[in-house]
Amino acid sequence: MVFIALKIKADCEGVTKLRAPKEYPWCLKVRQSDGGEERDNEVFICSLESHDLTGSKGTAHFILKWDGAKKESYINVVEEVKGLEFGFDSEKNEFQTIAVFECRGMEPFAWIPKGDMIAEATGNKSKTWNDIDLTEGEWAEYDDANDASVQILDIQHKFETIKLPGKK
Repeated sequence: MVFIALKIKADCEGVTKLRAPKEYPWCLKVRQSDGGEERDNEVFICSLESHDLTGSKGTAHFILKWDGAKKESYINVVEEVKGLEFGFDSEKNEFQTIAVFECRGMEPFAWIPKGDMIAEATGNKSKTWNDIDLTEGEWAEYDDANDASVQILDIQHKFETIKLPGKK
């Protein structure tokens, strides 16, 4: 199995942290790992859903059987990785991990932001938004607690294969 991190980078004003809630519906485009076949439509993967793997006692958050494949392919959302914090910190100007997926037989190649994310303000007064909608590729709001405009722009993403501590 392969572990793939979804990393993002964005220009933020008045926002310090951006993260997905546990129940976030990851909307991804996927392709077959060894054959290169791509699924035409995006798929939704959520850690709250669980499906039984055929001929196994295991489960997965998303399962797909490619044409001509002998086995099912699957993706699981990895909820926790020792030593790795999920989320985007706007003070670091680099790609940062917001999710990790355990993949077998398929891999994500595009992320389509759908669903509400969580953001925190940078001002002196604590403010959190639980309904950040990035479907348009950007977000703007007014932070009344800190009397400032806030925005998230130019969201970029990439997928990167990673090694998890203690895994071969």
